[in-house]
Amino acid sequence: MLTGTLLDGRYRVLRKLGHGGEAEIFVARDENLGCEVAVKSQFSRTFESTTAYVSAAFPMEEELERLTFMRHVPGIPRVLGDGHYGQYQGRYIVMELIEGDTVASWISDHQPVAAAAAVSVVSQLCEILGGVHGEGYVHRDVSAKNTMLQPDGRVRLLDVGISGKIGETSENHRGTPGYAPPEQYDRTAVLAPQVDVFSLGALLFAMIGPELPYSGLEGPPDATTPAFPNGYRAEMPEPLRSLALAMVSVDPRERPNGVAEVLRYLRPMLPELDSLASPKATRPDPTAPYRLGLSVP
Repeated sequence: MLTGTLLDGRYRVLRKLGHGGEAEIFVARDENLGCEVAVKSQFSRTFESTTAYVSAAFPMEEELERLTFMRHVPGIPRVLGDGHYGQYQGRYIVMELIEGDTVASWISDHQPVAAAAAVSVVSQLCEILGGVHGEGYVHRDVSAKNTMLQPDGRVRLLDVGISGKIGETSENHRGTPGYAPPEQYDRTAVLAPQVDVFSLGALLFAMIGPELPYSGLEGPPDATTPAFPNGYRAEMPEPLRSLALAMVSVDPRERPNGVAEVLRYLRPMLPELDSLASPKATRPDPTAPYRLGLSVP
């Protein structure tokens, strides 16, 4: 997709924002409303056959279906439109543009993240995922790169492209290494909210320490494999450490029973309403919504 392209007579492509394994992301201007939006587009056709190019759009079709189904879930970007572009009818989706930084870039700027900030990020994600699970889906790709931190400290969760229905088996083994639980690679495993609980636990460790659980192993972990065979070297308050280790248990049955239970454990660790920001608070500051009483998510 070229800059300057006008989609559906309304969305003018301004600049490229990034790309993933299956699509490119652009910033466009909604000529009707005068605001910027995000456009996720299928890669331009190169040497593949027409049939192969059409088939390559199926993941976007599935993502559009899921985004539409989750349109009422707070914290998930809203779909604004969709269509086809160019001579070969590449697929695109128009979504709400989320301003801010990915949590991955925020971590790289501020690691080790203070415990209160890490707890605030994961608590906000629990609120969002409660809505996703309530719609009958598991996100399956909660990670630092798929989480946005807005300038006011509120969190948004991106990329529902590989989400799956609770209670179904997963034939799609994609996911972010280090964040995806072992059962995500098992064709016989039934999808459950504990998949996302594992990812949230991994994110806690990623924010506060230098490594992810089970990193450096030569093969998949089993029930006896410790999350950190050489010990976890970062400082983490003991209640939070114990919770995070339970969240990344190899056996899903040993994890907290869903994000509501995780949030119940985290609430006492959250900043109090009207409390002052830490002198070392980051910008953006994910504790701000809790300190200032902003709606979450």
